Amino acid sequence: MYRPEEKQMNSDGLEQFFHDYANASMAGDPAAIAAFYAESFVAAGPKGSAAFQNDDKFLDWLRQLHDFNQQTGMRAMEVVSVSDSAISEHYILARVGWGAKFEKTGDELISFDISYILYTAPETPKIVAYISHEDQEDQMRQLNLL
Repeated sequence: MYRPEEKQMNSDGLEQFFHDYANASMAGDPAAIAAFYAESFVAAGPKGSAAFQNDDKFLDWLRQLHDFNQQTGMRAMEVVSVSDSAISEHYILARVGWGAKFEKTGDELISFDISYILYTAPETPKIVAYISHEDQEDQMRQLNLL
């Protein structure tokens, strides 16, 4: 777990941050997931980008996303790899390799990458931006999960 007395988040703390994020995502508690995000943040992917507020609309979207993942049979999400580089004293760029398991795919790990910009000055790091490297729905269609 990240320790606020550390000036820079170390690799172990960064990896733990994303393990905790995966656990919160699978638990389906929108408030727990939203706690990982800054008050406002940017989300981007192959089809574009948008800026969001961490508010009730975001909590509703997180509920819908959890329902969607449940309907598609997602059973697990895990951190496969984390690499990072400092952007400045208070920002880190982290590339996370994720693996998801679905009922239809059994134990096969479906891989995808997301890059995150984290603001590390507060006691708990906050996601201020993320970029999905793949389009989730396109990838799921290719795997016959949709």
